This record gives sequence, C-alpha cells and structure tokens, in this order.
Amino acid sequence: MTENKGLLQKTAVLSISLILTSSQAINGVIPQMKEALNISQSQSELLGTAPSISMVIFILLSSYIVKKMGMKRTIITGLILAGLGGIIPIFANSFSIVLFSRIILGMGLGMYNSLAVTYISALYTGNTRATLLGMRNSMEAIGQSVMMFLAGILLNVSWSASFGVYALAFPIALLFIFKVPEVEIDEDNETGKKEKMNPAVYALVLFAILLVMNAIATSVRFSSIAAEMRGMQFNSSNYLALMPILGIIAGFVFGFLNRYLGKITLYLGIICFIASNLFIAISDNNMTLLLLGLFLSSIPGAWCFPFVFSNLDRITTKNTINFATSLIFVGCNIGNFIAPIAMNITQNITGTDSLTAPFYIFAILFTIILVITMFTMRSNKKKNSFITEIIS
Repeated sequence: MTENKGLLQKTAVLSISLILTSSQAINGVIPQMKEALNISQSQSELLGTAPSISMVIFILLSSYIVKKMGMKRTIITGLILAGLGGIIPIFANSFSIVLFSRIILGMGLGMYNSLAVTYISALYTGNTRATLLGMRNSMEAIGQSVMMFLAGILLNVSWSASFGVYALAFPIALLFIFKVPEVEIDEDNETGKKEKMNPAVYALVLFAILLVMNAIATSVRFSSIAAEMRGMQFNSSNYLALMPILGIIAGFVFGFLNRYLGKITLYLGIICFIASNLFIAISDNNMTLLLLGLFLSSIPGAWCFPFVFSNLDRITTKNTINFATSLIFVGCNIGNFIAPIAMNITQNITGTDSLTAPFYIFAILFTIILVITMFTMRSNKKKNSFITEIIS
C-alpha cells in the first residue's frame, strides 16, 4: 500500500512537467488560425510566441507567489490557469481573445515552471531525487510530442479544436491535489536580513543560456544544411522528430549514470555537445556526420540540467533555492530567444557563408567550458569554489 502510494505520488509530481513546454503544441495549426481569423503572418506568429513573454515574467514572480500561497497551491493554480487559458480559443473566434488566452497560458506555466524541479528536491533525496529529475526532463519531451500529435489529430475537426489538448492540465491538477502533500517552506535566515544569491548561480544561468542557445541553433539550422546536401525537396522533419525521443531516453538513463559516474555525467554531457558541434562543422556534404551531430545534441540537456538541479541545494539556502531555479529557467528562455541572433554573430565571426561554420565557434566555446570546469575542480578545493560546491 505504501509502495503504491509512493508510486502515485512520484507519478503526480512528474506529470506536472508534461505540459511545461506545451506552448508550442499548436504551432502546427498557425496557418489555419491565420486564415480563419483573417490576420497577418506576424500576428499569427505572435500567437505562437506570446506565452513565452508572460511565462518569463511569472517564472520570476513565482518565488513571491509561493510565499503568499504555498508551493502546492501555486502549482495547482498554475495548472488551472494553463488549462483555462489553453482551451479558451475553442470558444472564441477573435485575434484579441486568442492572444489574451495565450498570455494566460504562459502565466500559468511560468507560475509553477521552476517548482516542478523544486518539489522533487523538497520531497526526495539522493539517487531517487537524481533519477526523478532526469525523468522530469523526459516528461517535458514526452508531453510536447504527445500534445503536438493530438493537436494534429484534432485539427481534422477544426483549428480551434486543437486547443483541446490543454484540457490535459485539469486531470493533472486533480492528481496533484489528491496524491501530493504540501511542502512547507523552512526559513533558515534567523537574522531577518535579505540573503544574497551565491554568484555560482549566475554562472549556472549563463551555462543554461549557452546550452539551450546551442541546442536550438542546431535544430533550426539542420534543415537548411540538409537541404544544401540533398536538395530542397529533402524532408528533414522525420529526423527532427527523433530528437525528443533521444532526449527522453537520455533523461531516463540519467539516474543510472549519475549513480555510478557522479560528476563525470556532467562532463559527458558537455563532451556530447562538443562532439555534436564538431560533427556538424566538418560534415561538408556528409549526411552521416550531420545526423550524428544532430542526434548527439539531444543528449546534453537531458544530463546537464538534471545534474545541476540535483546539486543546486549545495550552493543555495532554503530561502534562495526556488529563486535560483527560476533564474536558471529564465536563462533557458533567454537562450531560446537569442539563438538566431547568436547564429548570425558567429556567422560573421567566421567570415564565411558556410552554414556549418558557426558550429566551430560553439565547439571551441564548450571546450573552454569543459576545461575550466575540470581544472577548477582539481585545483581549487575550497568550499566556496563554484565547481567544488556543485560537483564534489
């Protein structure tokens, strides 16, 4: 009975991550929305990106909201807002209402985005925590794939019916209500003074920006590179569809790797990114190398982020860990946003029109990150050392 209860609790805690990346679930129906609502291309694209704006704002506000409402109520409120905001377009046929609904969706997702990690860290420890954090990363990919697939099926009914996929938030909220306990926030700041964030957290935010930026740049540019090799008729969608699947697998094996390899798991994640960038950079009409680079790029996020989150409590206090997690998620969103800009900058640095040239810069960048990480780990054994605190 206790074992079953534990399994249901873990399922409920993991399930809230299923819709965290669902803002992109209806991207496939944007052309139909554009025609039905009689809007411009830029307006239709705004409907796809609007949730990310409110999401970032509410990720930053989540720590304050948690202090007022508690962690469990904040998550439940976020799920309900996401569900309501998601399904409003089923009943509305105007651009302004659909835009408003997308903003509400982003508010709900942003409200509990970082808490999906914090809750696992609060309820579990050791290998169980690491395993669940790896699985949580996979839940995002599973949710995104399933919801995109269902949205495509519902498109056969109507474009507005596709938004019905967001109703998934309601049963998830119910499961969370009945199977997950409230987590009390223990204040360990007895002096009442405002605690400063450990500078190491800002280094992790930068790492998150670079990691996501590189991953997005790879997926965005792959189609163009493949088209140069195989012709404009080449369909790269099937290969891109494999990336979430590989990320899911990598996420599920993270717990095993972390248990036996420890900090080497982080090194392996960075090495995969270096190899990925190098394979793409030197592919030069070699489709095999290009695909190796693409597939390897789906692994680092599934290993690096769970490792960072599972060790975050070593460099933060109970009062700052939730905000630290929020900042890292903000970094992920920034990396997503600036990926096209970064590609343009690195293209100019290389001084060539080759689509694969920027990946040499990315490979060098992550090689530097790996060397600094390993060198600092070995040369500085002080407690306040960034790497020592994170991965010792």
